[in-house]
Amino acid sequence: MNHSQSDNAFVPKPALSPTAELYDELTGDGMENLAKATIAQMPPIPDGAVVHDNGCGTGAATAAILASLSGSAASLSIKGTDVNENALDVYRKRADERGWPAESIHMDSSQLSFCDNFFTHSIGSALLFVLPEDGVTAMKEVYRTLKPGGTAAVNCWAHTPNIRPIQAAAKATRPAGTPFPREGVDKWSDPDFLLGTDVHVSTVEIVRFATMAWSFIGGTSEVGWLQTDEERWDQAIGVVVEELRKSKGFMELDGGRCELEFIANIVIATK
Repeated sequence: MNHSQSDNAFVPKPALSPTAELYDELTGDGMENLAKATIAQMPPIPDGAVVHDNGCGTGAATAAILASLSGSAASLSIKGTDVNENALDVYRKRADERGWPAESIHMDSSQLSFCDNFFTHSIGSALLFVLPEDGVTAMKEVYRTLKPGGTAAVNCWAHTPNIRPIQAAAKATRPAGTPFPREGVDKWSDPDFLLGTDVHVSTVEIVRFATMAWSFIGGTSEVGWLQTDEERWDQAIGVVVEELRKSKGFMELDGGRCELEFIANIVIATK
C-alpha cells in the first residue's frame, strides 16, 4: 500500500501515518470499483471455486468477488493473502462481520506457500505495480498455483490523476534533481494486450484527499522525505489541490466530496 524505495526514517510532523484505515479513506470506493471492473471481464465464478485474492489488502477484491455471484457464496472458498499485517487485521474483521467464506493469510505474493494447481481463480487487484521486478516473480507464482484451465486476472492503473499532482508538488517544493515519488508508473499505461476501462472514484473533501495522498506517496522516492518537506508542507498540499482540480474528470460533489477519474488496464488469462 505504501512501498518506499528509501531507508530514510525521517517523516515530517504534519504527515499522516500510512495505516490501512487511512489507505481505505484515501482510496474511497476506488479499490472495490477497480476490482468490480476487473471481475466484470471474467467468466462468471462458479460454485465450488477456490479463489486467491492476491495482495488482498483490506478486502476490496473479496467484496467485489462476492458481489458478483448470482447464487450463494456458501460453496465458494477465498484465500486472501498480503504482506501487510495491519491490512490483514482489517480484512479479518470485515470477513467476520460480513460472513465472508474467506481466510486471510500473511504471505508474500512472490513466495506463495500454496501447492501447485491449487486455485481455480487468482485475482491480483492493484498489485503488480507495487511489487519488485514489475511483478514477474509473483506472476510465476500465480501460474504455478493455478489449476489447468484456471483464470487469472490482474490490473494496473493506466491513468492516475493523483500521481502528477504529487510529482508537481515535489518539483515545486524540493531542490532541482530530486527524484520524484512514484517515478516509472507511466510504463503501466501501455495499452498493448490490455483492456482499458474508466474507474470513477468518489473520495473525501479535496484538501483532506491531498493531505492523505501527499502523506502516503510524497516520501516514497529513493531519497524519502526531506527535512525541508516539513516547513514547506502547506505549500505542497496547495500544489496538489491546484493540480487535482485541473485533472481530467475531476468533479466536486455535494457535501464537499470529490470524484476523480482513473483509467485501469485489465488482463484476463487462462492457464
